[in-house]
Amino acid sequence: MLKPADPFDLIRWLARSQSDPRKAVAELVQNSIDAKARHVRLHRVRVRRMPALTIRDDGEGVLHELEREEALRTIATNIGCSRKRHLTPLERHAQVVAGKYGIGLLGFWSIGRRMDIRSRVGGSEVFVLRLREDEERAEIFRDRMAMDSEATFTEVVITDLHDAAARVLSGRRLAEYLAAELRGPLLASGVDVIIHDGLARGTAPKHFSVVPRRYTGEPLQLPETVEVPGYSPLRVELYFARGAERPAVELACAGTLVADDLGALEALDLAEPPWLGRGLSGLIDFPDFSVPPGTRRGVVPDAAAAAFTLALRGISPLVTAELDRMDRERGAASNRQMMSELRRAFRGLHARLPQYELPAVEGDPEAPVSATLTSGILPIGQAPESGGPADAGRDEADESADDEAGATGSSLELFPPGPLAGVAIVPCEIEIAVGRERRVRAVATDSAGRKLGADHGVSFEWGITPGSLSITGSGHRPSIVVSASARPGSRESFQVTARQGERVAQASGTVVVVESIEPEGGAKLGIPEPELLDQPGAAWRSRFDGQRWQVNAGHEDFAALAGEPRARLRYLLTLLAKEIVTRTHGGPGADAALEGLVEILAHTERNLRGT
Repeated sequence: MLKPADPFDLIRWLARSQSDPRKAVAELVQNSIDAKARHVRLHRVRVRRMPALTIRDDGEGVLHELEREEALRTIATNIGCSRKRHLTPLERHAQVVAGKYGIGLLGFWSIGRRMDIRSRVGGSEVFVLRLREDEERAEIFRDRMAMDSEATFTEVVITDLHDAAARVLSGRRLAEYLAAELRGPLLASGVDVIIHDGLARGTAPKHFSVVPRRYTGEPLQLPETVEVPGYSPLRVELYFARGAERPAVELACAGTLVADDLGALEALDLAEPPWLGRGLSGLIDFPDFSVPPGTRRGVVPDAAAAAFTLALRGISPLVTAELDRMDRERGAASNRQMMSELRRAFRGLHARLPQYELPAVEGDPEAPVSATLTSGILPIGQAPESGGPADAGRDEADESADDEAGATGSSLELFPPGPLAGVAIVPCEIEIAVGRERRVRAVATDSAGRKLGADHGVSFEWGITPGSLSITGSGHRPSIVVSASARPGSRESFQVTARQGERVAQASGTVVVVESIEPEGGAKLGIPEPELLDQPGAAWRSRFDGQRWQVNAGHEDFAALAGEPRARLRYLLTLLAKEIVTRTHGGPGADAALEGLVEILAHTERNLRGT
């Protein structure tokens, strides 16, 4: 059997291996949590004009089953023999207990030069265990008891703090560190940890609550636990945190943090996707790790670590699939928003500037839109989107309807809307091309102008003057259809009657029949969806191939602006404006001049973004 030549020299090296005073404080707070404390109070104060740190809890006490003097003598004479060792890994995990080595008290060497442990259980006398830095002997003595002392408490007082420790143990820094370091134990136990910084100067905050840190991002839909053959299961809590400055997966052992970045641990050899480079954050907890006893950081590369790595590689395909799914959903949502804003930006162009010829859009404008792209760049409009650019007026009506519906749907009324007082058609005058249709909307209101609907018992009846109009649908948003035999320039009227019980309100609207413009091939005029092509060596930025609007996603200007949605939208708006002007006023040299304009605008955009 190996025996140290000088046991205290071994203790000295173990104590000196803990270089982070915050970690040493976390170990002491962990002891309070292990003792089932409900409240833990940390104070930064001055004792005999020297900075000191106190940690007081209302837990069951140090070795509460023993007399106080015997309990303190036991922990002082059994360094390296943890009373938690008899627990199985599953029991340690269930109780969120990580201490296995019985050397946590020695961490105070990194904080200050003296530590007193004051203990009282069940109204007993107060005994004190006094330890000094780099001294082999300890003192145990009876202490005077304050009149207001609780029947059971444990108080650790570390005095004569080292200068380096005093700087990093400010109230705010310590609260943030403990919130991350002891996240698991804090959440599992529900303990209330408060820090009072009596050394803070002036008006600086002096009270801090240690609140377990919540991870940001969208949670991945994964099993909460993963079996590790021959060991305790590991617990998984992962989030997709795309856009975070430095997303990382933290590693814990039975609730206590042992690594800030899973991928940085060479002992596990997991510096690979999805654990790195995929915007992954969160926590993986494995209670069977062997942790270096001094620093309590990192893991020992033993059989348990190998089994953990194997289990984690087993779920890597699930994690990758989840991240891919979330990438697609986020990209699809972004693309739908991009197309919506692109169409919104050009809304009403044909009515306001009729001299410009809008491009032709393939297929039915009511059909879902899609785009194709190679080289893994997410296409704009990959996901289905209802609606389309049949005409500028339709976009305006739909947009107005959505805005007003959203404005009323989320408002809270002190009193419910009153009885029906009036009804209006929005818009009251519309233009519809021969053979086409367009939705209209009826808005019923009470005397205060608040909107009423079917949930208020309001029904709508529509009628038309005999002629070239017909109505399809019912409710407050039907469609007005103009027959193919209608005469352009004619004006037709239609009516709506709103009823709520015996109350009746009426309104009328006008349809102006306009000449239908049918582009070649039966396509509709409108705002096309870009088809992204990856051609980095080509000089072109955008072009029309038949009725398809193609954008070169491999061009350096697109690549530089693709990471910022608003900048990418402005770039696409510029490209589409170039195509509309070229389509309308195309002539020798026009395309080159407009390309130069786009080049200058893209350059200024990149400068504004600092790229």
